[in-house]
Amino acid sequence: MRVRLLGPVDAVVDGVPVSISGLRRRAVLAALALHGEGIVGTGWLIDAVWGADAGGVSANTLQSHMSSLRRILGDRNAIVARPPGYLLGPGTTDVTEARRLVARGESGADPAESVATLRTALALWRDRPLIDVGGVAWLDEQAASLERLRTRAQLALIRARLTLGEHAQLEPELERLALARPLDEQVHAQLMLALYRTGRQADALGVYRRLRAALADNLGIDPNQRLRDLEIAILRQDPALEESALAVRLLAG
Repeated sequence: MRVRLLGPVDAVVDGVPVSISGLRRRAVLAALALHGEGIVGTGWLIDAVWGADAGGVSANTLQSHMSSLRRILGDRNAIVARPPGYLLGPGTTDVTEARRLVARGESGADPAESVATLRTALALWRDRPLIDVGGVAWLDEQAASLERLRTRAQLALIRARLTLGEHAQLEPELERLALARPLDEQVHAQLMLALYRTGRQADALGVYRRLRAALADNLGIDPNQRLRDLEIAILRQDPALEESALAVRLLAG
């Protein structure tokens, strides 16, 4: 069994996707899956899934949802009762796989291999994480964390592609990301390097000026030292900016 959380909550059993009916049942399955192999206490599960309404929920109500989930998943061992709560049975999740792939892609020495690995990771997202359990506070926090993981993967993929020299191909995507994330220093650093390497020095410096103004207006801060160093290198037309390895050194982090 494979529980999928990077989109609507469901499970893949014997290669076949199985939809989970009911917000609370989906939320219970998601909470169990996000805890991996650990036992999840009954009281914690009720608090996490029902939130402000948890006071009116009994252990019997939770047990009823567990029984329904076992029937839906077609396996009485899909969820195991084990004091002081419940344990998800044998299987995996798309979240576990995504985290493994993103970590491997970020640390890979071969940029071409990193590109392939990170594309495989990003393909696991079918939509916004946990999209059909919105409004459950703890799961909303987890969804935000999984969106940050996706952003990490996207930026690492761009970094690897810059190292491979795909600057011109990346410019439109980076322009869109910079508009969507006007305070994101890493995105703007990547865009600056891509523009510079395609002969658009003035545009690269313009990106820096816009970021500096946005950070000052919204956060009252200056760009970080890495961005300032990149601006100076662009102003000087530093030959090192043409070195592939510089993309990793300047744009990581």
